[in-house]
Amino acid sequence: MAPRRGGGNMSPAMRLAVTHKVDEVQKIEIQESSLYSVSRPVDVAYIRQEIVDWWSKPGEWQYRYALQGRRALPNNRNSEFQEAEGARWWTEQTFRQAELYWVNPDMSELIAKMYPTIPDCVAQPPCESGFVVFGKAIPGTDAANGGPIFTTGFMWGRATTTMGPCYSLETYAHKDVLYPWLGMDPKEQDMFREVMPLKLHPTGGSEWPTGTMISDFSLLGEEEPDREASMMEDRRLLATFWALCSQRITLEERWEPTDRHVRRQFARRKDAIPPAVRVIRLREPTARTRRDGEGEVEWSHRWIVGEHWRNQWYASEQKHRPKLIHAYQKGPSDKPLLVRETVKALVR
Repeated sequence: MAPRRGGGNMSPAMRLAVTHKVDEVQKIEIQESSLYSVSRPVDVAYIRQEIVDWWSKPGEWQYRYALQGRRALPNNRNSEFQEAEGARWWTEQTFRQAELYWVNPDMSELIAKMYPTIPDCVAQPPCESGFVVFGKAIPGTDAANGGPIFTTGFMWGRATTTMGPCYSLETYAHKDVLYPWLGMDPKEQDMFREVMPLKLHPTGGSEWPTGTMISDFSLLGEEEPDREASMMEDRRLLATFWALCSQRITLEERWEPTDRHVRRQFARRKDAIPPAVRVIRLREPTARTRRDGEGEVEWSHRWIVGEHWRNQWYASEQKHRPKLIHAYQKGPSDKPLLVRETVKALVR
């Protein structure tokens, strides 16, 4: 049984930045380039190896982060040390086994726009454990203070808890989009690098009991409204990524290193994990036949046509799954993608 984490713990980054008022720190401008911190599939392989190396060393900071952001689950009688060590071990092992995904920036923008409207659904990941990194960080709401937060990556995996089987969800963000990090002075940043030398910083996590809907928190017990809203936001975002993985608007490719230097880097390590990464992209714009008499149109952008969710029934699986209906990409492939702020109402 995987021990689960306690809650109410301020993250170590927040502790170092405690002298900075949250509202003042959040006035700092996030550079647009920082949203694109992980720009290549190979980066995901390096990042996973770096994270595994860090989590594999039991220590004070690993235990602090293992306890970050969660309160004890119902009927949990483990000590804080047991909780921390169990969660650290589970995180290390899940990262080792995770399927890797890199989502290109266009697809990341589509996910960011679509996840608030996804139908209520149960967790249906494409694999038991995975680690997805977004080519463009996705904005959301920080449960700790209600301010903005940017998510660069998600890890998920199966966990057995006191309330039964769950998917445990872990969020990660690049330091350059973390307000606590940006609010530190240079000396504090140097201190923090010594204990947390990761490119992607763990920012919290939660449990999603298997077989329950996005909106169902009954097994977790009573949650604070802000925390529940943040957990639901995480569930919606990850469920949207999972759903879009199987849509016709999505193109999945498999990246494996062809560069001899990269292959040797991983091969020379005894504990190296094969660096294959699934690359998730928007399919190229659909060609449309021009009607007689129509002239050429010089489009200034690309866009998604007819995007809306349907809670589709799949007879072969005997279950409903969210499906993005009649969605395809239109416009010149060399133009920027325009994703609408609003979408059509859910069609059941």
